[in-house]
Amino acid sequence: MTSPPPTPNGLPLVGHTVGFAADPFGFVADLLADHGVEDAVGLDVVGMGDLYVLAHPDHFERAFVTDRDTIVKGGEFEAAFGDAVIAAEGDEWRRQRDELEPFFRWERVDEYASVMRRQVERRLRTWPDSGTLSLEAEMKSVTLDIIFATILGRELDLDGDRRVRSAADGLNGRFAPASWVLPSWVPTPSRRRFDRADRVLREEVRTLVETADEESLTRRLADALGTDADYPATVESLENQLVGMIFAGHETTALALTYALYLLATHPDVRERAAAEVDRVVGDGPVTAEATGELPVLERVIKETLRLYPPVHTLPRETAKPFPTGDRVVPAGADIHLSVIRIHRDDRWYDDPLAFRPERWDGETDRPAYAYLPFGAGPRSCLGRAFALTEAKIVLATVLRHFDLGWGGDGELEITPEMTTQPKGETPLVVRRR
Repeated sequence: MTSPPPTPNGLPLVGHTVGFAADPFGFVADLLADHGVEDAVGLDVVGMGDLYVLAHPDHFERAFVTDRDTIVKGGEFEAAFGDAVIAAEGDEWRRQRDELEPFFRWERVDEYASVMRRQVERRLRTWPDSGTLSLEAEMKSVTLDIIFATILGRELDLDGDRRVRSAADGLNGRFAPASWVLPSWVPTPSRRRFDRADRVLREEVRTLVETADEESLTRRLADALGTDADYPATVESLENQLVGMIFAGHETTALALTYALYLLATHPDVRERAAAEVDRVVGDGPVTAEATGELPVLERVIKETLRLYPPVHTLPRETAKPFPTGDRVVPAGADIHLSVIRIHRDDRWYDDPLAFRPERWDGETDRPAYAYLPFGAGPRSCLGRAFALTEAKIVLATVLRHFDLGWGGDGELEITPEMTTQPKGETPLVVRRR
């Protein structure tokens, strides 16, 4: 019988629980380096059953492209977002994807560009001419402004809608590391925070159904209720979808922008090149959809940011069938974490992998196709990829056009994993209007 990947011994009774909860990134990296076989290693974490971390491009190709029937999303996604596309499987996922995809195609995203720009400019007018602000908070605010004004069909008040903004942030609490190591029925503080956020956002969704713009996704889904359309069939399904959209549509892009502006603030040579490119391409005009296609320096900055700080650091799944990892096999019914961040920071695929070097993307490389995965892989890759990339370029170009940047923190920005890759501590961005 083929053996599973090795699970090293941990502490008596608690195994790896303490080390994993305290420093998930560092602990997993050390475990893979010291004990991994063919880039796979088992974790002994209380309350999680069989758990394996996989960290090779071949694992992603097999899981998301060639052998997709070997894995499923698992119960935590369904517990959080019900039957929304972020959690659905099989035919239900395909039906929803077909309904949602027209709202995220490149040509539709181009139509959103002017709305995105207005929301960014509106937000930047509240920034001081000279001062320090919370980078993470500002980026979460502006991306929430954008997803509401484009996809959901309502413009948020800049200084109001505080319950909605707080609730949108609270969704990530469902996936805090401390909750991962406890059974799903345990009411941890982060799970209670998620439940409160979910209730608030469902109230907001019910209001949106009555007031959303005619061209919005909210209106499209609401109009389909009670008809013979394939989706949605129930009010609950509509709410699940829009709450999941709020989470997926602002959180990850906000984090990418947080890390991009942090890196620009701490690498003045790159920042100056990117700002000069924006000045040359955009000039005194608006940052248009056409302009975003003529900013190669900024595009490399975004790509390198997503490599070094992937907003989704791991893709948690369950094995529906035995899953080979070279000569070892992960058994069916096991939890697996496909580690995006370990692949992105692997020196086999990237020279000096912990360094911020946007120029590494200037030209072709011979690294494996699945060594870069900020949007996932295969048919289930991120639905909002075009939306997020356009949004990121518009936000960064507009910020660089109007502000000089500096970093107000002591030392490097550390990160910690929840469902997404969160900054650890404060994110003070020093700004000075140009």
